[in-house]
Amino acid sequence: MATMWAGEFACSVCRRKRLPAAEFSKNQAARFRADPAAAIKCKKCVEAAAAAESTAAAKSAQSSVAGSLSADLHECAACQKSLPTAAFNKNQLRNKGPGKQRCQECVAAAGKAETSAADAASSAKLERLREDATRAEASGSSAQKLVTAAAACAAEAELVTGLKPIKLGRGRGGRGGWRGRSRGSSGGRR
Repeated sequence: MATMWAGEFACSVCRRKRLPAAEFSKNQAARFRADPAAAIKCKKCVEAAAAAESTAAAKSAQSSVAGSLSADLHECAACQKSLPTAAFNKNQLRNKGPGKQRCQECVAAAGKAETSAADAASSAKLERLREDATRAEASGSSAQKLVTAAAACAAEAELVTGLKPIKLGRGRGGRGGWRGRSRGSSGGRR
């Protein structure tokens, strides 16, 4: 996701600085806001560490499967392959029943697809809001220009800071006070 703004976040692993909040998970961003001195990791470093861990686990699983001659086979619900127990997470085997279990490769692929879809959706939303703002600048009223520019600005600020915009209420009294209520046709006056 391309943004022209620099953030205040820095990754403790790769040492990149001035990163927007979109480069970090929501939990990492919240942790940084709670303690600015906290060491946080960007999404790229977390993915690299997870990939290294999964390849190390796969190598150890292959060696353990090769050592044992009788390995239980389970069918992956996503790729329909019969795989040994070592190809599955313990949670998949324990919590999911037969026919619902997915191997580690399929779970990882689904996670990557989900994050890329979320990134694509947020960038498409930002582009749509920017186009709406340029259209309003060309032919809209002042109120419409303000509304579209504010929406585009809020979406871009969410990418940079990681904070969603808060819609404020209408001030004191909420939806109108006791004065706005009518008491019949006289409006409360007699």
